[in-house]
Amino acid sequence: MKKHSILFVDDELHLIHGLKRALYSYRDKWNMLFALSGEEALEIMKNNDVDVIVSDMRMPIMDGAELLNKVKELYPQTIRIILSGHSDEDMILRSTKSSHQFLPKPCDPEVLKTTIEKSLMLRDILKDENLIKIVSGITVLPSLPDLYYKVIDELNKEDPSLLRIGNIISHDISMTAKILQLVNSAFFGLPQRITNPQQAVNLLGLDTIKALIISIGIFSSFSKIRIKDFSLESLWEHSMQVGYLTKHIMTKEFNDKKKLEDCMIAGLLHDIGKLLMIQIEGYSKKMNNLLFEKKINFVDAEYEIFGVSHAEVGAYLLGLWNLPDVLIESTAFHHYPSKLNEKNFTLVGAIHISNAFLQNPKEPEKCLESKIIDKEYIKQLKLQNKIIEWKEDFINFLKKGIKDET
Repeated sequence: MKKHSILFVDDELHLIHGLKRALYSYRDKWNMLFALSGEEALEIMKNNDVDVIVSDMRMPIMDGAELLNKVKELYPQTIRIILSGHSDEDMILRSTKSSHQFLPKPCDPEVLKTTIEKSLMLRDILKDENLIKIVSGITVLPSLPDLYYKVIDELNKEDPSLLRIGNIISHDISMTAKILQLVNSAFFGLPQRITNPQQAVNLLGLDTIKALIISIGIFSSFSKIRIKDFSLESLWEHSMQVGYLTKHIMTKEFNDKKKLEDCMIAGLLHDIGKLLMIQIEGYSKKMNNLLFEKKINFVDAEYEIFGVSHAEVGAYLLGLWNLPDVLIESTAFHHYPSKLNEKNFTLVGAIHISNAFLQNPKEPEKCLESKIIDKEYIKQLKLQNKIIEWKEDFINFLKKGIKDET
């Protein structure tokens, strides 16, 4: 089995020696490469297939942010991790478009090992090199123009409100994912994982949010990234509906505030992989042709053409960005929750049922006959009667309308 290649970059020789000692036990598992500068790192990458690069931030001539930006352009398939001290917050913000994860310096060797191993494990989900390049090379994801300009307008006011900014961001797939990526990074060292974008905005603060959005431009209006045969508006509406319907179902089954908080965000992000898949050349044409020829469901068509679906692709991105496991899991398994072999009904199952109901909103009673339903999962957890019960909630939900909820 081929070893994964990990490149460590730091201009201080004693720190390089320290890394070599700390990671000595991994010498049979990883092919470890070391560089004392950004220039040397790029030379090494010309002759080696590097899976992960871990770079210090403060280096002369070419700093870590500049190095990882070059790596993103030249080798988009490489996972990019920044090591930085807390005094480097401005530089960290500058690297948000080119880094997948941020680790504090000095870094516990066990944290470093775990971070690299988790990233490699997620990467192995995707076997197609082109898919890996697309996901790893993402700089920004498109946001709804209306929400994008609303947050810009709010930031440009004399007295912008963090509450309003958080509310706007919490209604957008891309902005939510990116804000959660930053606030959940080890650089901030928060004691718990954050899944609430409103809380994330409050923790980051107005100056950081303003720098990220206006100066650095981590978000982009979808009007600038139009993709043929794809409607971000439809994806947003579906994702919001899944989130709200999931919350309705979970409220009936559980009295756990934390579980209910996660519902909306899990629903909002469950199809984020579609924002990545549509960037594959010929994606829509290949999908439409196969769907017409074989009359199979959308997800199975993706598996047949690409070997993975938007679910795994989305989970890979969220994993790279170190988002909470509950969001990664609900994204990865929302079409086939039976793969988890769960004994109890959880958020993943609620997302799956909500998504299945919404495939045929005019005849929700046919949910159990749907091509998209995971019949093995329904059987495992004996949910047939529950689905009939939840159907009434679904009908009431549609009558009420998503606009009444938002």
